Amino acid sequence: MTTINPYASTYAPGLTAGQTAAQRANQASVPGQTRDQSPTINTPAVNVTLSPAAQAALKAQTDSRSIDAVIADAKSQIAARLKAAGAASALSNGNSTIDLSDMDRRTLYAVASNQGGGFSTDQQVVAALGMRDQRDQALASPAAQARLTGDYASLYQTALDQMDAAGPEEKATSAWSDQRAALVEGRKQALARPGLAPSGIANDSVAAYMKDTGSVVAGAKTRDFGKVATDVRAALDKQYSLATQPTAAKDGQSGDIDFSRFDDRSLSAVALNQDDQFSGHEVAQAKAEVRARDSAAIQSDYQSSNQDPSSFGQALITRYAGMTTEERQAAGWTPAVYDKIVQLQNASEKLAQMFNANGAPGTTAGPPSLLDYM
Repeated sequence: MTTINPYASTYAPGLTAGQTAAQRANQASVPGQTRDQSPTINTPAVNVTLSPAAQAALKAQTDSRSIDAVIADAKSQIAARLKAAGAASALSNGNSTIDLSDMDRRTLYAVASNQGGGFSTDQQVVAALGMRDQRDQALASPAAQARLTGDYASLYQTALDQMDAAGPEEKATSAWSDQRAALVEGRKQALARPGLAPSGIANDSVAAYMKDTGSVVAGAKTRDFGKVATDVRAALDKQYSLATQPTAAKDGQSGDIDFSRFDDRSLSAVALNQDDQFSGHEVAQAKAEVRARDSAAIQSDYQSSNQDPSSFGQALITRYAGMTTEERQAAGWTPAVYDKIVQLQNASEKLAQMFNANGAPGTTAGPPSLLDYM
């Protein structure tokens, strides 16, 4: 009996970029064909193991529920969870009161996209966070493997499987089609250039994930903040020792510090400098990087909303709810700012009027932060 690791290398010949889980299952069951991360199939000679993301994709193909049934099920589950939590809303002061990440992707999408028009903003936000959590959980292991071994093909295949767990409502959107096409291209590049990360692909959600999670500090989102700061200190010192560019920082006192490989929470550790591990120069540069990232994220949210004020306001609320306490503090997203966002969401036209076509106030010098909009 042979078991194929779902995250094992997929560089074998005969593979087709962007295969669905079902296609790989059928391929694995035919003698003599090359197998590519196929589902668990019991034959006299072969037992092929399927990743959780691919299992979800296969399950989605047999989902015969009507959208009305999906909506009704979602409302029932949310009501039960709110009751169990003793909460009146899915969000309290910007923090989730319930966890929806164990719902299937189709149900989560129905809530996040407000199918049927019966889901509140807070429920839509928590569902969107649930979809993000599912993506993060699916990609965490293959992403770590890709960074270690250069096996980006398995990472992109996992992301494709995760996308294929979507229901017909999500698959009918241009956003889903664009993102899936990007993943197919990413996997194609990974197979053609083993060991190299795919690049230059629009709508590449894997590249965005890899950038968001960073490659310097392990477990930065969940570990003790003081320990994260200590790891950042060590990483910066190593970076200085390896710097060769004339303008690059050789120590913490001067020069340009490259924070591109640091996730937002690790960057916040420098900007906040709670344990006095960082110099004034490092803190100033970290704060500038936080501001630049915040500006870029807000502009992206505005442009993605197609200038729909309600969608934009919901994106800001989702962004706040998805940040750690330290990330909020470093970026200036205070509870008072959150309250104002909610108020403006309730009067969404006012929110849109605060932005020009580029998503930034015309009078702001340099990249604006959220506080410039409030």
